[in-house]
Amino acid sequence: MRVLKTLGVLLLILLLAAGGGLVWLRLTGGTLPQLFAPPAPDAEALLAALPLPDAPAAETADGQALRAAWLAQRSLALAGDCEQEGKSAVLPVRVTLLDTEKLGEGLAEELRAVLEEKVAAATRAAEIYENGAYRPELLQSAFSERLNARLQTSGACLRERDVRLRLRYVEKAWQLEDPEELRQALLDGADADAAAAELFSAATEALPYLPLHYAIPEDALRGPVPDPANYGVTDDPAVIEALLQRPEAQILTGGQTLVWNAQLERFPGSAIRYYLDETLLVLCWQEVEARAVGTFAEIFVADGSQLRRKIAGDTPFDFNFETCSQFALDTNAVLAVGGDFYHHGRACGISVYRREICRFEPNTCDVCYITADGDMLFSYRGQFTAEDEVRQFIADNDVLFSLVFGPVLIDNGVDVTPAGYPWGEVDDTYARSALGMLGRHHYLTMNINCGQGQYYYLATLRQAADAMIRRGCVKAYTLDGGQTATTVFGGELVNPVQFGWEKPISDVIYFATALPEE
Repeated sequence: MRVLKTLGVLLLILLLAAGGGLVWLRLTGGTLPQLFAPPAPDAEALLAALPLPDAPAAETADGQALRAAWLAQRSLALAGDCEQEGKSAVLPVRVTLLDTEKLGEGLAEELRAVLEEKVAAATRAAEIYENGAYRPELLQSAFSERLNARLQTSGACLRERDVRLRLRYVEKAWQLEDPEELRQALLDGADADAAAAELFSAATEALPYLPLHYAIPEDALRGPVPDPANYGVTDDPAVIEALLQRPEAQILTGGQTLVWNAQLERFPGSAIRYYLDETLLVLCWQEVEARAVGTFAEIFVADGSQLRRKIAGDTPFDFNFETCSQFALDTNAVLAVGGDFYHHGRACGISVYRREICRFEPNTCDVCYITADGDMLFSYRGQFTAEDEVRQFIADNDVLFSLVFGPVLIDNGVDVTPAGYPWGEVDDTYARSALGMLGRHHYLTMNINCGQGQYYYLATLRQAADAMIRRGCVKAYTLDGGQTATTVFGGELVNPVQFGWEKPISDVIYFATALPEE
């Protein structure tokens, strides 16, 4: 009986040992072994001892910054109680990592804001653009700036992931059954170079083109000096066609239809003159108009401040008259045309200079007002009865100055040319001058002068109006004609002047580049 009991105990011990969950424990002074389970895992100690795999090395500066932030933010924490069954256990762990998707939210908007600042601070388009797109180094610099700023507060861009790590009791210690589980959980998204490249691509994919915007200060007495290299003269329309395909020309024209085209019949033997920079496009040519010489200039400006007026002495009613050519030199004008006759002995019209009324004769002539944005607005004889009305009109419309000659030829696309007018000898043939608008920041100037031989004719006001209408002007105003009907391009008088010499005048209208001087 004793033998059977002993054999039974041994069999029980063998069966339990075969189950893998029990070990021998020798009791002091005892003769019978005692079996027990492994100690419960110390979750806190295990967590502190878990090996944290390093992230892959980064080669790019953005990748290195991203990797450093990733390493600084990753952490492990218990996500619940450890579950044990014999020599097996499960340790619930919460992994916290940098979330690159969150990091990239709104990054494109921030990048645009940085580019706007850089564009505003630039003095030349070459600092910002290359072949019609942002310079790659500029984009990379702006992106790195914003990415690093975000990484300073990357704690707001974290994500959590729960992982159940399997443990085994081996050699009297709890160990990870599969270390790859922890490695994969921690290294998810840790390829910093790839993550940085993906963020850069997403942030720059839909960036709008932000053209540099220049303006001439309102109180400036002249424009910046234009670059002589931007002028050109040709008799080949293909040269102009190529010019108009340049990125700066495309931005200025903005898809508007041009008056100039390769098929127009130019005046015999005449050339096409042009000027182009990032802020100004001028094309100047001649056609036969009313059996006379029609000199036309089509202008696109980047800012309304580039349509300017220069008066003699820079003071209203100063008698230091100059020729249009001299005014053009004084003002660095790319293109200048004779102005009105506000100071030629006739007290007429509503004269505005630097936003102030300097003469109020509202019943004598139509008036053209130029706004800060370069728009042309009109008032007609008798429209205003009090100076306060005009002051309110100036304030409401941001008017800088006015022109007093007239009449208005075209107003918002409507032919309003009058049959009679107090001056300008509308029915007689004279040298004519006009300023027109074809669209926003898009202008046309016209002089009709007598030439030689079969072109020794002049035009009536009706013929001048028809010339502007045919060329698509939506607004047009008559400037002083006769010997005042002059066009100066690049400092050179380019049209024939009545009686063969330029007459000193009180003022000019001119267009200037807005590019700052070096």
